[in-house]
Amino acid sequence: MQLTVFVDRTDMATNGESPLRTRLRLWTTSPRPARGPAPSYTREQIADAAIAIADSEGLDAVTMRRVATELGTGAMSLYRYVANKESLIELVADRMYARQEWPEPTGRWRRDLRKLAHAYRDVLRAHPWLLRVWGSRPVLGPNALRYFERSLELVDGLGLDIDEMMETVLLVGTWTVGHVRQELDLAEVFGAEPDAEEAERALDAYVRKIADSGEYPYFTRFVTESLLSRLDAEALFDRALDRLLTGIEATVADRGGTRS
Repeated sequence: MQLTVFVDRTDMATNGESPLRTRLRLWTTSPRPARGPAPSYTREQIADAAIAIADSEGLDAVTMRRVATELGTGAMSLYRYVANKESLIELVADRMYARQEWPEPTGRWRRDLRKLAHAYRDVLRAHPWLLRVWGSRPVLGPNALRYFERSLELVDGLGLDIDEMMETVLLVGTWTVGHVRQELDLAEVFGAEPDAEEAERALDAYVRKIADSGEYPYFTRFVTESLLSRLDAEALFDRALDRLLTGIEATVADRGGTRS
């Protein structure tokens, strides 16, 4: 459970409050004011409007003014619900945890962690901008906390202490983020070629030249012997995930957690 917040500094509050306090205030302040008229929008509606913009136009397009327009209201009225753009992105980050199906614990920890990794990958591939949002800082909202509870529940009963449980889940999540980032980067590089066949011919010619030079024996072995290039994206993900889970299993096998 991680978050890198994309901050528009021109959209920051001017009261000198730190970004962390602003984010905390979002979750410690009731969305329904004690006085005055009832809110016209829920936090979920605001977050969903921002998510729709990010999906169609990219994360940079998500501003207070743009979200307000999407909701059919004025930009100033949105500040009744969120203090600034950082709070808005925090709201979006938390909402995305609620919009994804996460695996129920079955007592088969290895199978459960596999499903968790696939669910995490699915949401990142469906919303690539999330790579800029779920990153280095924790999301502090209720949906993120429910995800936190669910994910640690998957590895309960393995004889691990709370730190080891956390490390295990973070290892799977961090690895999945890195794998998806590489998947998307490769797709962007090779998908950008206007003529895929011409790009393949150019790459083949380059690879043959490198292999024929004799200077790169391991690269030559990889391009001539490797099965990885013949696997689709799902199979590549599962193959690497199996290796990761096998490594985790080796660390818990002597703690009564061998049921996978």
